[in-house]
Amino acid sequence: MTPQGAPRPLPVTVLGGLATGVRDCVADLARIEVPGLVVLTVRVAPDGRTASWQVYERRGPVGGGTLTPARPCSSDALPPALLSVLLQLARTARYRHLLLALPPGMAPDLVALDLAEGHSHGQALADHVHIDTVAGCVDLSRLEDDLGSGDRLLDRGLALGPTDRRTVAETAARHLASARTVVTSNAHDTDPATSARAVALMRHLSAYHSMAHICHDQLTGGLWTPNLSALIGQNHFDPVAVRDRHGPLPVPRQPRAPEFGVRTTHWSSRRPMHAQRLYDALARICPGVIRGHGHLWLANRPRSIQRWESAGEHLAIQTTGTWLPEQDDEAWQAASAERRTFAALRWHPYYGERRCELTFTGIDLDVPSLHERLNSCLLTDSELALGMEHWRLSDDPFAEALGTEPPSP
Repeated sequence: MTPQGAPRPLPVTVLGGLATGVRDCVADLARIEVPGLVVLTVRVAPDGRTASWQVYERRGPVGGGTLTPARPCSSDALPPALLSVLLQLARTARYRHLLLALPPGMAPDLVALDLAEGHSHGQALADHVHIDTVAGCVDLSRLEDDLGSGDRLLDRGLALGPTDRRTVAETAARHLASARTVVTSNAHDTDPATSARAVALMRHLSAYHSMAHICHDQLTGGLWTPNLSALIGQNHFDPVAVRDRHGPLPVPRQPRAPEFGVRTTHWSSRRPMHAQRLYDALARICPGVIRGHGHLWLANRPRSIQRWESAGEHLAIQTTGTWLPEQDDEAWQAASAERRTFAALRWHPYYGERRCELTFTGIDLDVPSLHERLNSCLLTDSELALGMEHWRLSDDPFAEALGTEPPSP
């Protein structure tokens, strides 16, 4: 109880990922082994308009139902009716912890952020629930294939509806990036080298704090994990980090050292990229890259931040905002503290905040060749000397995808 006598917010672990079998196994193990834990499992029908939920205690299912939200299910928030179910569980004060098991199409970090900062019927959700950690479930035997897949979630029955066009690869990569606890299993893979490489991929693509592994007992056929504490009481959730990761200009992480053939490289430049040369080079940049992310600026779009997201056969270059102007207190205050700090440290008298920052991960990645291809897309000295107003006049092969450059303030 709080000093005022009100119940303390119920700690919640948000569990997501494409490995639904691992998710269900974790939920079963947790409700049996962790005293006072309750599981709320959410599933979404293929049409995206119907959601079902089930509540499990140690002894088994104790409630559930099906609902039809007013709008199709979103990837970044629970439908209001499901929020009511969660809040009802929190208000009973019967439980010490809640495990929220999400369908694979939902983004667990964004759902967690909505629970941490959202409202229901005018009341802050944080008055009733406290996000402990965001966890991702990974099947090590499928990870490499998922990250290189060209399939869409719709092809595998994992989408949140028929209009959900996301790919398996981009969703798997984003699940890993969001996880602060990772739960792994290799029950279907007997090749130690494959599992080791999958773990290396996971380490390179996730900034996790803790890991649990589900073991398969070959004698009994049972499953167990020695470290469920990785899911409970970690308090790893950081809403500021979630907002930064999904913001217009995330602060890049330092890449890990190579392991088991998995290599990550960080490339940066203060020079802008020539749009046509980049467009022509995409077919040579992407092969061999399992995951790429970061931001860049195109010379003919000097105000816009372009975000790069690639995974498997998926590549998206999207405008996510504008660079900070030198003298605009309102724009600076609207930016995150991390971005303001990074911009001040890296400020250039001519380029300002503008820069290219890209991180690429692959297996046996040819880093020198990749950097050479990227460098070939930068403006030359003679092109730089012409100035920004001249750069705007160049052809724009990304015009259809990115739309019109916002006007100068």
